[in-house]
Amino acid sequence: MDPTITFTLRGKTFEKCKDDFINAAKVLKPGRVKKYSTVVNSKRYPIRQVLAAVTKLPAIAITSQDAYRVLEKVGFTVDTAE
Repeated sequence: MDPTITFTLRGKTFEKCKDDFINAAKVLKPGRVKKYSTVVNSKRYPIRQVLAAVTKLPAIAITSQDAYRVLEKVGFTVDTAE
């Protein structure tokens, strides 16, 4: 089992593991990538969309900086669009 990470967004604390992100992405249709993205289940997603799916927070409430930090901490690679 993947290690669990703890992080806080918008005053709420979450405990999630990499599998939580993978499972949340299974039902997502990938959104348009503007700058930062990651690959989950062989599909490319905007990083804020993935974090929003896991936390149930609206993507607009999540900064790219927050998403970048959390996704890298849990073991995803974040890519930058050219």
